[in-house]
Amino acid sequence: MSSRTLAGRYELLERIGDGGMAVVYKARDKLLNRYIAVKILKPEFTKDIKFIEIFRRESQAAAGLSHPNIVNIYDVGREGNINYIVMELIEGKALSDVIKEKGALKPREAVIIAKQIASALSRAHKNHIIHRDIKPHNILLTKDGNAKITDFGIAKAVKTGTIAGNTGMIMGSVHYFSPEQARGGYVDEKSDIYSLGIVLYEMLTGKVPFDADNPVAVAMKHIKEDIIPPSKLVPEIPAEVEEIVLKATSKIQINRYKTADEMVEALNNALPSTIGISSNPMIKEKPKQDQKTQSDKIEGEEDLRGKKKKRFKINKVKLAAIVLALILAFPASQLILTAIQAGSAPTEVEVIDVTGLDVEEATKRLNEIGLELEVGNEVVSDEYEEGLIVSQDPLPEMIVKTGKTVIVNVSKGPMDVTIPNVIGKTLSDAVFLIESFGYTKGGVSEEYSQMPKGVVIRQSPKAGTNADKGTSVSLVVSLGEEIKRTTVPNLIGLEVDEAKQAIENAGLSLGKISYAPSEIYAKNFVMDQSIRSGEEVELGTPISITVSEGIEQSVSKDINITIDYTDAVNEVFYLTVMVSDSTGVYTPINYEQRVKSNGSEVFTVTGSGKGSIKIYFDNALVKEYVVDFDTGEFI
Repeated sequence: MSSRTLAGRYELLERIGDGGMAVVYKARDKLLNRYIAVKILKPEFTKDIKFIEIFRRESQAAAGLSHPNIVNIYDVGREGNINYIVMELIEGKALSDVIKEKGALKPREAVIIAKQIASALSRAHKNHIIHRDIKPHNILLTKDGNAKITDFGIAKAVKTGTIAGNTGMIMGSVHYFSPEQARGGYVDEKSDIYSLGIVLYEMLTGKVPFDADNPVAVAMKHIKEDIIPPSKLVPEIPAEVEEIVLKATSKIQINRYKTADEMVEALNNALPSTIGISSNPMIKEKPKQDQKTQSDKIEGEEDLRGKKKKRFKINKVKLAAIVLALILAFPASQLILTAIQAGSAPTEVEVIDVTGLDVEEATKRLNEIGLELEVGNEVVSDEYEEGLIVSQDPLPEMIVKTGKTVIVNVSKGPMDVTIPNVIGKTLSDAVFLIESFGYTKGGVSEEYSQMPKGVVIRQSPKAGTNADKGTSVSLVVSLGEEIKRTTVPNLIGLEVDEAKQAIENAGLSLGKISYAPSEIYAKNFVMDQSIRSGEEVELGTPISITVSEGIEQSVSKDINITIDYTDAVNEVFYLTVMVSDSTGVYTPINYEQRVKSNGSEVFTVTGSGKGSIKIYFDNALVKEYVVDFDTGEFI
């Protein structure tokens, strides 16, 4: 690309990225002499004043975030119709590319990346900034293994794979956004935590948990379908890591981690379970040097000082005798025995499925396998009657330790069914959403509007209307803006101001004005137009015109030429000089005697434009020159 400089400072060098709403360039900050990245909004978004204001305001807010796992924003500006953000240049790859190349990452590597992102989200959330679009494409991995979030606070453009709310604001990328985003509900910090849980799931398995051909179908899966535990796809995933994924991606917001800090703590606690199963050298964090307990060390193992350690053994017979003596010696022996049993390590059990049961029956069944029950929330459900359990955490078939509490959400019956809002969605997405809510597609009509072609601009009944299932919903779909046409007027022969007025009256725009000499049209009158009169064109089409400068006036110029007498036959001879210029007429300008022995002389001729000069000795042609009188050059 040709070099361009923004703000007299940021020299664009090469394109390094192209997204749905912006293009990213590698650039050089000439003031600080360092390489940077410059993100420039695509032209189609520069006409939306509200979008531009959000882009500017939220980017400036994100610029105040300083964290090792957040891409630094240095500047936000506008030059002409170019809106741009200047940010830190990251030498590395997007997490999405790494997953595409490698597939599933090792659990330790995935946990460390997730911990860094959770730490970055913690800083953002404490500054009242919600990312709203956490996904692998927005996570960059540096060459030394650091993860950095980019695109803070920038609303994404509506395109395949994204869904917008009723206000038109982008709510995130469909494969990673939360159920509340899918419903167009309230979005808070826990929505970012959900998205990070989905990213962790993809890092661990190489796949997103929900996928479909239609973005609305993916959104509905986020709302309705249970996530498949990642260990079902990759068995070696530690239970502690899987539990983090399932808690972060709970469909009920309050069941997720309360804060990003709480998720960081959980990831830290899960790290020891991943030791020895990481193979990626880009991760900087290393396992502790000594993770073994005394009981894990074998007899004769050398310590770091080279000395052999003796294995510590417990004589089981002696231990049994001690316990028995305690039991027989004290009246409260049963209490002591109970305490000993209570202090023993808990066993592991498989969580049973209690969905569809009432709380009393579920409590009984969980207690039988050593688990507790706690009621979380009352939720709307079309599937389960009031009082029955809708969902649970941990999920069925998960392996947990005895004594763990299973949190359940209980149905409060079906919600009053209302018509969904499909305005702004494509026809196919709108129909899918209507049918997903139990309604049917009614009549579809089209009309011109300012909204993009193919999207729904009106619906009947209106969104939010209470209606029985099976009710048909009629739709009006946009044909785009109506193209209006006009006829090009005849501008030739009009004075410049008259031509401009005629162009304006026809609903057209004035293009380029050029000037040229003319012997036909008087000065300042139109002699040509870019589109012929009588043609039909769209309103606003630019029309360029050529305006007469009048008759071109020639200006004569002098040229000096040296005449050498050497070629003269006679000592005394007649010299004749004939000159022609742009007029093409030869004019004799000298006919006098000369003396050959005098050698030469400098002769001055006058003319304009291109012409020629002929030299005669005694009426014999001896030299001919072609000249440009305007430049004084011999051709």
